[in-house]
Amino acid sequence: MSDTTNTDDTAGRQGGNLPRSRTLSAALFVIAAGVAAQAALAGMFLSGTGAARTIHLWIGSLLPYFGIWPACAAWGQAKDGTISRRWAWAITATAAGLWAQNALGHMPFPVTTAIHIPLGVLLFGAALVSGIETRRHRA
Repeated sequence: MSDTTNTDDTAGRQGGNLPRSRTLSAALFVIAAGVAAQAALAGMFLSGTGAARTIHLWIGSLLPYFGIWPACAAWGQAKDGTISRRWAWAITATAAGLWAQNALGHMPFPVTTAIHIPLGVLLFGAALVSGIETRRHRA
């Protein structure tokens, strides 16, 4: 009887676990798309489209929870050696930024808007670059 299992532990480090590798980058791309949608929805409700505010609220409330998955997956893949710890920290910081962004969106102070908008741009860029980088390294 032949053994068809791969005992070489470097297979996972070279992108051997493709379904898991694609879910991390896909989750990061979904976060980037969600943050981009938030910008469009904010513009729509500031222009007078009433329903856009409710959708903006719901997406903004769900994104931080969705950000937990890529942060946990990144650390699992960093442990396997699929991605570096630096990228795991970057993805975790992006997830933490989503929570800060959510809190800033609910504060009644005008100065929070001055932080909320640039932070949204930063979060979009961070999620997009992290998604591209993890896809490039088959993480």
